[in-house]
Amino acid sequence: MKYFLSLGSNIEAEKNLDFAEKELNKILTNTKSSSIYRTKAEGFEGDDFLNSIISGDSIESFDELNKKLKSIEDAAGRNRSAPKFSARTLDIDIVLQIDEDEEILFESDEIEKYTFVSEPLKELLKWEQKNLQE
Repeated sequence: MKYFLSLGSNIEAEKNLDFAEKELNKILTNTKSSSIYRTKAEGFEGDDFLNSIISGDSIESFDELNKKLKSIEDAAGRNRSAPKFSARTLDIDIVLQIDEDEEILFESDEIEKYTFVSEPLKELLKWEQKNLQE
């Protein structure tokens, strides 16, 4: 399975995205990262977010991988009792899951809702398409 993960942070953002990428490289293979995008906080007043998309392969099911992602968020100090729209050390969401036959098994509505998800995702998908054609 190929997964595309949305990463975001606005508390010690560079450090936390770095941490996330290192941890994700332990549980995913063939990882690729988009550029880092800076976006304004949405739904609350706060520091800008740094966002990116990381793609990678895993034999884990959606639920198994999601549990591991939540553990990575927790290790970065994620406060789960904070309001939905608030500052955060690290947020990692599965936004796309594609099987070996290139069939989409899961597509998050965040892709259409938020440019901080769609823009880095487009960047990675273009890169993958280009490399498939070569």
